[in-house]
Amino acid sequence: MPGFQLGTYRIGQPLWPLRIADAYRAEGPAGAATVYVIHAQIASNPQIRDQIVAGTRVAAALPEHKHLIRTLAAGLTGDLLWIATEEVEGTLVRDLLAKKRQAGNGGLGARATGNLITGIAEALAEVHHGALADESVVVNRTGRVRVVDLALGPGTLAAMIAGLVPTHSSIAPELLAGSVPNGAADVYGIGALLYESLVGSPLERGGPRPSDVVAGVNAQIDDVVARACHRDPTKRFGRADVLGEVVAEALTKGGAMQTIPPPMVDAAPTLDQQVSLASKIEAPSPSAASSGPAGPMAAGMIDRALAGALADSTEKWLVSKGKLDYGPFSLAEVVKQIEAGDIVSGNIIMDKDTGARVDVGVHPLLGPMVEDSRQRRDDLRRAQAEVTVQSRDKKRGVMLYGLITAGILGVGLAVFFIIGQVSKAKEESHKGVSGMEGASLKVTVSEPKKPPPPPKRTGGGRHTAGAGGTSGGNNATEDLSLNMADEGDEGTETLDMGRVYQTYSKYGGQLGGCLQGNGGGAANIYINIDGPSGKVAFVKINGKQGGPLYACMNRVLRGMKFPSINGPRTRAEFDISM
Repeated sequence: MPGFQLGTYRIGQPLWPLRIADAYRAEGPAGAATVYVIHAQIASNPQIRDQIVAGTRVAAALPEHKHLIRTLAAGLTGDLLWIATEEVEGTLVRDLLAKKRQAGNGGLGARATGNLITGIAEALAEVHHGALADESVVVNRTGRVRVVDLALGPGTLAAMIAGLVPTHSSIAPELLAGSVPNGAADVYGIGALLYESLVGSPLERGGPRPSDVVAGVNAQIDDVVARACHRDPTKRFGRADVLGEVVAEALTKGGAMQTIPPPMVDAAPTLDQQVSLASKIEAPSPSAASSGPAGPMAAGMIDRALAGALADSTEKWLVSKGKLDYGPFSLAEVVKQIEAGDIVSGNIIMDKDTGARVDVGVHPLLGPMVEDSRQRRDDLRRAQAEVTVQSRDKKRGVMLYGLITAGILGVGLAVFFIIGQVSKAKEESHKGVSGMEGASLKVTVSEPKKPPPPPKRTGGGRHTAGAGGTSGGNNATEDLSLNMADEGDEGTETLDMGRVYQTYSKYGGQLGGCLQGNGGGAANIYINIDGPSGKVAFVKINGKQGGPLYACMNRVLRGMKFPSINGPRTRAEFDISM
């Protein structure tokens, strides 16, 4: 109810229901905020609760981003698990699409969808959501796009896997099979949202192609959706921001805009018509995202379309490189420049008569030529490099023969030079940790031991988090977002200590370099390893978090990558000595 206190946040009017939480307006220490109260059935599940807390910590540690809502805090008040973010202004994409469907208008339109997907892709360029859907994003009155539920992503995915909430078509198949959220999984989610925003209905196998139901776009956007939502993660776009750039070029800059004129009777097909034909042959629908390449018949039709286009000598094609336009050229001249490497992927080819624009690298007819030309140039560079290496090796052989025939004096000088270089290399290796791999240091790293659990807190296992908490065990508020060092791990999955040792023992040389560079012979190291990410999240050296030795070792430890687990963290303690 309005006026209810959760930690330092006072609840206001409800905003909207989500899959695992309900959103409310709220007032916090810094003013207006949004509070998400996790559904009771979800919050009572220990594994899902751990994923929600872990997602909150990751989101709270991120720098400010224009397309991300900042996560401020999380807490447990009585049995209520909640997350606080900055104030959310705007309308959920879910609700925008619902209004469009009620009005019979389908999706959001090509350009609005392009702006939406570009913003989401920028938001998820360096962080992973895992459960992106149409309820994850708001658009305000000025058109600003922001992802609102990043902290809830891991918990939402865990709830789907546990069967507590329905799965969504925007979730990558490998995530439902137990894989850890990553960039490829978010590319799938963004691609599914691209499809839904264009067509007006969720992505499904056998659904209509966007180019068939969205006025003004051609089959290029079908290719984008098919690649982004491929069942094989290795065949999708590599990163979310790469997909965003492709969609921006296709929808907001006109690359996928339909500009094909109607065919004339008894006239040879124009290049635009041939491109359209080739696009329909080559572009798989979302329902065929995992199917193989086009067959021989399709390839033959494309070859014939290309041959007919090359026979047209009309100079009507402009090529944009950066901010400069070149041309006009005939298509045959464009092909020659592609083969010479003068036109490459990223250059824009434009029909000066119709204004149609497309990246030559994704052009249905010219794209394969661009890739083939690039491959030939790469092969030529490799061959030239091999010739250069062979020539250099031959010269070295002649020089070596000369040194041998020069006699004992030459050998003595060579030995003296080698010894000097080795000594210099050793000096340089002592100046920084990055050069040390244990080859010149005798370093001993002990087997890890799991620290004893911290003493149990009194007062029902929770502590009051300042203003706004009420007295009494059931209503006290526990801060869940910052306490990384002292929470116990009982009842949760942790890493096997042998696997922990296998990872950090590889860095013995670097840690030894820290000891040597800071005048120490031994140190005690305590670490917390974040479960989902496998990264070191907390470090103490000799019981301290300061000083040159801590700074050096903290840098090495936080660069380690341990195996990922479903638990929130693993605590380990070990000793190192020289």
